[in-house]
Amino acid sequence: MTENSEHLIDFADFVKDFPKDEPDDPDHEADALLLTCMDFRFFLKIAEMMKGIKYDHVILAGAALGVVVKNPTCLPDKARWQETFFDHLELAIALHKIKKVIVLEHRDCGAYGPKGFCVLPANPERELERRVHDQKVEELRDKIREISEDLYFCSFLMEVPSNTDALTFDQLVCAD
Repeated sequence: MTENSEHLIDFADFVKDFPKDEPDDPDHEADALLLTCMDFRFFLKIAEMMKGIKYDHVILAGAALGVVVKNPTCLPDKARWQETFFDHLELAIALHKIKKVIVLEHRDCGAYGPKGFCVLPANPERELERRVHDQKVEELRDKIREISEDLYFCSFLMEVPSNTDALTFDQLVCAD
């Protein structure tokens, strides 16, 4: 597990070297599969940052949590979400030859809280919130490794700082 301090990065710099979309691409290949939460506050901002990049997009409540959650205390078992994600991942590998899995988690995620899967309390301390997100993306990374050890995996914890609509990205787990 990574240390619990924040590692803020510029996500635009992170994705700048990803291959750009070419309408006449005969290989029809993508560079990454992007897993994000369903939170509507982030969708358009993420899409704008990913503009021109060839990627597949899977959206599940809680992002990594939606894939790895088992027997949550608040909502019924979502094991089928894990099956759905891995079906998508395997197809993305087969059809689009993806090389990376990028996970974008976010702070103040309802899926993690009391109205979701009850993994975190309401208004958790920052370090606890980061640590739990970190644990869930590590669980996901380990499950992905069972399918393919060749995929690059990287995850981030997004936040919208007060009095702005710009996103910050705290790097969680990144590994080849």
